[in-house]
Amino acid sequence: MDKLSVSLIDVGWGDSIFIEAGTDGQKPRYGLIDSNDQENLCSSFIFLKRYFERGEVRLPEDKPVFDFIVLTHFHADHGDGLKKIMREFGTKAFWYPKTSHPGGLSELIRFANRSDNVGFHEAVNSGKDFPPFGPATGRFLWPPYSQGNENIDAANENNNSVVLALRLGQVTFLLTGDAEGEVWEKIGTLPADTRFFKVPHHGSVNGTFLGPAKATPWVDKCPGQALLGISSHIRPFEHPHQKVVDLFRNLNRTVFRTDEHHHVMVETDGGRVWVKYSHI
Repeated sequence: MDKLSVSLIDVGWGDSIFIEAGTDGQKPRYGLIDSNDQENLCSSFIFLKRYFERGEVRLPEDKPVFDFIVLTHFHADHGDGLKKIMREFGTKAFWYPKTSHPGGLSELIRFANRSDNVGFHEAVNSGKDFPPFGPATGRFLWPPYSQGNENIDAANENNNSVVLALRLGQVTFLLTGDAEGEVWEKIGTLPADTRFFKVPHHGSVNGTFLGPAKATPWVDKCPGQALLGISSHIRPFEHPHQKVVDLFRNLNRTVFRTDEHHHVMVETDGGRVWVKYSHI
């Protein structure tokens, strides 16, 4: 049986998403999106270390462990832990968006250039193909191609966030970074077979609502059968916001939150979709 799973790791604040794809009897393939680990709080790293130990991944023999690691955008709650994870586990590919504020991203790129634990790295755009990932396929929905800086949002780094659609059989999982309302107007239609949608920007108001009229562009486009997942950011920002929570409740949408359900794993065999969650 083929399988694709996406786990929203309960990191306390920010994002870290662990991805696994595989076929029974074959070695699993692994991916990661973001990590907010700091020197004294390594929630993502600890989760991954324990998971790989249970799965009998051998280090350093099995490096690189990851097929890919993605930085959606360089904010501390998404990127601070990636260098340690790439150094310890290795990755065949490291992807990130272009930015007009390179800051800490430059340090990650310098590390990728000199490290034997990173196969290659490059900036993402929606015109580039996503390589095979076990039985799953993928495509970048955002950001668009930018020869220079013409498609980079210099005012709002969230809107440079990578949006990735992963598909197995008749099921698509949509992983969104912190892309806000303006992005969802520009992306256009969403895959009709979307069955899991990671709510943008931790369930903040500006991740869901747009403009004075409080339009809800991604909500309007997201198929009603899709489960919603929130990587919560309770302190200090109180995400998800109560207005967003109320919207989902009024629409009878099924929502899983890391502050309530902790590690949230959504799995599919290409037809069915099921959810597990735990503290461990």
